[in-house]
Amino acid sequence: MAILRTGQETDFSSQGTEFKVEIVETDSSSEYGIGYIPNFKKWHGYYRKIAEGRAIINKFASWTFGRGIKAEGNDKTKLDKIKGNGKESARLVLKNCWRTALICGDSFAHQIKDKQGRLTNLKVLNSGEIAIIENSEGIIIGYKQKDREELYTPEEIFHLTYERIADEIHGIPFFEAIEEQIIARNEGINDLRELYHKNVFPTDIYEAETDDTTKLNSITTTLNDAFKKKEHIVIPAGVFKEIKKISTAQYSNLDSLNYIKFLVRHFTTATGMPEVVMGWGEETTEASANIIYLAYQQEIEDMQLYIEEQVKAQLGIKLELEFPVSLEEKITKNEEKRGEGTSLNPNKDG
Repeated sequence: MAILRTGQETDFSSQGTEFKVEIVETDSSSEYGIGYIPNFKKWHGYYRKIAEGRAIINKFASWTFGRGIKAEGNDKTKLDKIKGNGKESARLVLKNCWRTALICGDSFAHQIKDKQGRLTNLKVLNSGEIAIIENSEGIIIGYKQKDREELYTPEEIFHLTYERIADEIHGIPFFEAIEEQIIARNEGINDLRELYHKNVFPTDIYEAETDDTTKLNSITTTLNDAFKKKEHIVIPAGVFKEIKKISTAQYSNLDSLNYIKFLVRHFTTATGMPEVVMGWGEETTEASANIIYLAYQQEIEDMQLYIEEQVKAQLGIKLELEFPVSLEEKITKNEEKRGEGTSLNPNKDG
């Protein structure tokens, strides 16, 4: 049963199952009158330690910003001023903001301006040290940074959220819905590692011809040292009566490796990242891969549109994020060659 944060749960036992889903309330203004702080440390830990999760978030960020930023005139001039820590480009700064928002739900960057109020730089902040302050009507009125007495005004912070829902003033961490899969993945890998370890380095049980504790301890130390160093040892005749080996763990006949593959595949599918984009995909034909890629393209373009809208609304900069490689035209042409030219474009004549 899942750990419940609210103390409430939905019971499906009448449907012949013990599965239960907790009830989750939104973080409304009445509940967070003093501000909401993203749990960046926790989710950042998942990002740093879970290889698949890190790769997926990096791919979402890379595909969103992979082809660079297109801007013209004064907008391009504004972007060129953004250097982040002094060694970055506007693309890297915005990519960092989006990747951070995916990790913990929210990212914050300080808009540094000159005396005339013109943007001169964008400095990414630690999401775990920023509290989002809202009023009773759920409108953001400022941001409180740890150890900083004065609040940042809404206009001073560039704030991105991932999948904000209902009346919440914050986003949802990317890993939140797949935390159980991550735990299962780690448990499975640790179990499999121990299983292989038991096969390579079996456990031996020696029945010695003595019951003297001091002698038994000495023999044990000698055997363990030899085992660690992978060395041969010489034991006087009559020391051991019998040697019993336990080389495989109980239930080792389980298909452990395929279970790990299942967990990784389930994890990847739950994140919305196609296997073919990750560089692998069992039993995936070229035709199905094209359709999967096309569906993935819609997700990336939605992320790009969100970034473009927020940059325009918060920074006053109009830019365009180009999709890396679109297969829509290629797929349409292939369908037309097979006499199915209307399959991807139902409004086209013929």
